[in-house]
Amino acid sequence: MPELSDLDRRIVAALQLDGRSSWADVAKLAGTTESTASRRGGRLLDDGTVHVVGVADPLVCGLGQPVLVQLACAPDSVRHVVDTLAERTDTRFLTITTGDWDVVTELIVPSQHQLVTTLIDELGALPGVHRSSSALITKNFTMRHDWSRDLLGDVDHSPEPGTTDAPNGVELDDVDRRLLAVLAEDGRRPYRDIAKTLTLGETGVRRRVERLVAERALVFSTLVSPTTLGFRTELLLWLRVAADRLDEVAQLVAARPEVRYVSATAGSADLVCEVILPQPSEIYTFTTRVLGALPGIRSIDVALELENHKRAYRPFTLE
Repeated sequence: MPELSDLDRRIVAALQLDGRSSWADVAKLAGTTESTASRRGGRLLDDGTVHVVGVADPLVCGLGQPVLVQLACAPDSVRHVVDTLAERTDTRFLTITTGDWDVVTELIVPSQHQLVTTLIDELGALPGVHRSSSALITKNFTMRHDWSRDLLGDVDHSPEPGTTDAPNGVELDDVDRRLLAVLAEDGRRPYRDIAKTLTLGETGVRRRVERLVAERALVFSTLVSPTTLGFRTELLLWLRVAADRLDEVAQLVAARPEVRYVSATAGSADLVCEVILPQPSEIYTFTTRVLGALPGIRSIDVALELENHKRAYRPFTLE
């Protein structure tokens, strides 16, 4: 996929700050006119280069627990395994990687019983899978949607805060579920159009969206391949950390601008991180000078994300 122009990159970066921003606000951040932002941004949305989606938080919405699963596969089976996982509605993240594992995925599992079924009866039965590992996500420290904000320079916009405390659960009604289904397809769909689909007033739709966002049940994510913005390297890192330093290290890593995701796990690693870098040559610097300078890290395993196949969770449908 070709890289975008500098202006298009800034437009996308502005959308990553807030996927439902008006074109006037996007233009102000990107340093262009509203008509230019609307024309160029609209083109990127229409051709699928950029996709804004509303993402339901599974923990807040009471849908299940995130579980990170790693699979080692026969080389000729990797594509089939990925295609099968991509079709699952409980798959939130899916990538092909280098290193010890060929496929890494995050699933949302509603119960321990279902976890057994998923790992043994379903994933374990996939042809070509000969080894697996799983880890329960016990705490998320950050899942950043504004990782390209540095492209905007010194903008007057607060960065997304890291996740420190577990959010309270919310009770969703049928209208909430239908609303989340609509926004999962198009996070920028106008409220007046959504209102027609839900047979609800435009003001009622707006209030529900604002409530779900305030309760952290809903977040808007602007999906785009990092390569198109000039970031050519996506990494997954597994860190082993001294228990008395775990929270400190997690907070420090989560505060880094190049870090998109940090979670603690109950598995072979204490922390799992996702990092976006401009060039592969920066991997060494990040692991030695950034992570190597942090207290308590005992080991680091690094995998390059080769192909990302899913990065959104869509548990609800209008059917």
